[in-house]
Amino acid sequence: MMQSSDMLAIHDLLARYGHVVDDADWRRLSEVFCDDGQFDLEAIGRGSAQGMEELQLCFAGLDHPLAHHTTNVTIEPDGVQRARVRCKYLVVSDDGKARTGEYHDDVVHTPEGWRIERRVVVPRRARPGQA
Repeated sequence: MMQSSDMLAIHDLLARYGHVVDDADWRRLSEVFCDDGQFDLEAIGRGSAQGMEELQLCFAGLDHPLAHHTTNVTIEPDGVQRARVRCKYLVVSDDGKARTGEYHDDVVHTPEGWRIERRVVVPRRARPGQA
């Protein structure tokens, strides 16, 4: 069973991701991702980055919205040191448009604390037959 302090630390990790990305402070990605972490953007046609150097280059090259928000977090422990996390994201662009989707994360407890081992971006699109 996962301790409540670990569950809170995972929530903090997800919040920290939004602050690091919104501040465009790519050096701090190590506070969010494992050294060999993966960011999977295949669903939006942007490939995948793995390892801190690739992650920093990937994030620096993306056209980021103004703000990232995460909500509806579910944590499924996988032992004591690992978990699968699913949350909703809402991002707001400088033109006022909002987009939403989900992050599917594998997180792991490291000596530095909880980190994302793999994050998959799953955008939410209109359902078939709807605008």
